[in-house]
This record gives sequence, C-alpha cells and structure tokens, in this order.
Amino acid sequence: MAAAPWRLLQFPDGEIFIDVEGEISINGDSAKPFPCEVTHAELCDSGLVATWVDHELRMARMALLPLDKKPENGISRSDLRMSSGNVKVAGSIWSHSLDAEPIALASNCERIFFALYTRGIYCITNDSVEIWRQPLLGEDNANLPGTNSISKITIDDEFATVWTRGGVFRKLSLDSGDIVATNQLNLECDIENVFSNGDRVLISSRDGWAWDLLDGEVQVARKLRGTIQDAVFHDSEWRIISWREDIVFSKPEVFTRPELGVQLIIEDNECLVLDNQGVKSKHMG
Repeated sequence: MAAAPWRLLQFPDGEIFIDVEGEISINGDSAKPFPCEVTHAELCDSGLVATWVDHELRMARMALLPLDKKPENGISRSDLRMSSGNVKVAGSIWSHSLDAEPIALASNCERIFFALYTRGIYCITNDSVEIWRQPLLGEDNANLPGTNSISKITIDDEFATVWTRGGVFRKLSLDSGDIVATNQLNLECDIENVFSNGDRVLISSRDGWAWDLLDGEVQVARKLRGTIQDAVFHDSEWRIISWREDIVFSKPEVFTRPELGVQLIIEDNECLVLDNQGVKSKHMG
C-alpha cells in the first residue's frame, strides 16, 4: 500500500488492509471506494461495513463492501464537491448518506450497531434494515462539555454496552435495544477507548491513565507515557501498544520499538505488532 496502514481486519478467507488515506486492499486487490479516509470499519457476516466523513463538505456515509469481489475506485473528493452528495459507494452492496457524524461502530457479525453524533444509537441488519434505535445519553448531569459523548460500543453475547467519555456505561438488549442497566465507573476519567474480552475490560483515558477491570472491579491501574493505540487480551494478559512502546499491562517492563505501533494482531497464537511501515513483528520484541 502507498500510505501507512490504518487497520488490518482478518476473516476466514484472507485479510483486509485499510490505509490512512482510505485505500482498501482485500487479499491484495486495492482500490479507494471512498472519497476520503475511512473513519470506522468492522466486519460482519455480509462483508466490510465502513464509514467516511468529510467535515468541510458536511457529508458522511456508511457502506457495506463485499469480500468476494475486488474493491472498486469510487468518486474523488473533487468530483464529490460538484455532485449532489448522494452518490452510491462504488462496488458496495448498499450505502447510505448519514445525517450526522458516526462516532462509534460495532458488529456481532449478525447485526451492525452504531451511534450518530447528536442523533442516537442504532441497530441494523446486514441488509441495512433498522431493528431499533435509542436516544443518546443526556447531558443533564454532565460536569464538562462532552462528558456524555460516546467513546465506544462493545458487544457481548447478550448486550451492546455504550461507553461515554465521563465513565457512564449503559447496557442495551441486543434484540430490542431496551435499557438493561446504566452504571457509572468510580473513576476520574476521560475515556478515549474501551477494549473488552468477556468480563474483562480495559479502559484508556485521554490523560494516559488506564484501568484493567474484572466484573467492574479495578485489578490494575497504571499511568502510561501516552494513550493506548491498541490492546488485546492474550495469554491471560492485556497486551498494549502505546506510542512507540509495547507493554504487558500487569508487568513493569516496557519494550521500545523504532516505528510507531498501529495495531495488535494474533497469528498462530502469537501476539504481533503491525507498525506504521506495514511490518509485523513480535510484541515485546
């Protein structure tokens, strides 16, 4: 790929590379279906669901791309300026204009869950049929602007959990969207990201603090030099990349790498780091 990698997604028949400029490579076949960079991307049973946002043109779009066909080049940003904006994403199974910026996206393979800024939280089928929607959490008790902005949606077997910057998290029924529970983390945090593995959750705050939670109880708290770029729970440990550092969260050792880590990948039961040059190497060296 010509640009640095942004995300690697693996599926049974291969892998998808997405670079920071929006080029998508599916098993080596590359194209740029979107007019700008990809903002969110997840795999579902029907393919790759992804979003793009152009703040200057005040446009946003979501599309589902098949994995059994070569990706296609779509409209350029300059041509988009001259169009009505309602242009189908090239090669997509479906695509839709969005009336607000997508701020979170998740999938449990069978359904797609997403949140739109100032609009709400939605669940759709892989065919883009809406199943339910819920309003966003209100700002009534927010101490700071953006406290109730959504940072992440995580999915388990029963619930979609919506996490806010201020530490409020709400469990929603996967089937109906009904609110099952609303809770507040007992932490001073400004959540940037949430990583989950069953009953294990890793919270990453924008000030560099991170917390490992088991059933809601803090197991380890640690201040990192930077925020967490990616994390996976592997061999009963949270493995993390942060800036140029590899970290095992429960251990003091830090491995410094020459290139920036982009993503953690498990291959052949080994934890690897994909760096910004597109090279994979062993986590912790």
